[in-house]
Amino acid sequence: MTRTVAVIQARLGSRRFPDKMLAELGGQALLEWVVLRVRQSRSIDRVVVATTLETLDDRIVAECRRLGVDVARGSTNDVLSRFIEALQGDDADTVVRICADNPFVDAGCIETVLREHASARADYSFNHRPSGACDYADGFGVEVVSRPFLDELNTRDLSASHREHVTLAIADGTVLARVHACIAPTLLARPELRFDVDEPADFHRLQTLVSLAGLHVGSAAAEVVAANDRHGAAF
Repeated sequence: MTRTVAVIQARLGSRRFPDKMLAELGGQALLEWVVLRVRQSRSIDRVVVATTLETLDDRIVAECRRLGVDVARGSTNDVLSRFIEALQGDDADTVVRICADNPFVDAGCIETVLREHASARADYSFNHRPSGACDYADGFGVEVVSRPFLDELNTRDLSASHREHVTLAIADGTVLARVHACIAPTLLARPELRFDVDEPADFHRLQTLVSLAGLHVGSAAAEVVAANDRHGAAF
């Protein structure tokens, strides 16, 4: 039987949007949205938030304790090592990578990528655009990496950039892997739409959408897209 761990990458030291992980969307912090939505996936055996050792991220640790989710701390810039440390002592053979600036990450999308990853016998699978032929709306991003491959990647002589951006060495071909790109179902095949939070303007746009449409942590990805179609003109 396989064991799957989701690692949520989060820190407060964003240059473009400091403290965004704790910014409140519909009365709940972005990090809370992500943790609760990832937990909705029936295929996830454990969720762990991987943050940094910086004092600033003590607040991330406090939020994780409030949410009752595991938290691990590691390097600020060597995010690959942070992931490896977050998995220490866990016999998981499949790792789901989630970025905490995607508040609408969807359990159904996680299930799809995990299922296709297993079927394709891939080392690395993903659904986030603009990579490959992926046509999902931006903001439902899921990456799945086989644990043995992730451990092997950590032994490679990689550049600082490759270690900061955990799967970049796979994406740019520096490290060869069996890669599988997931194609969106019709309702989510909207590559022109964007729901991630990179800058304050992105967050304010999603605040408006959540308020107008009454979206909540249980809203499915298709509901988010439909809400944007109904209310997008407002922002």
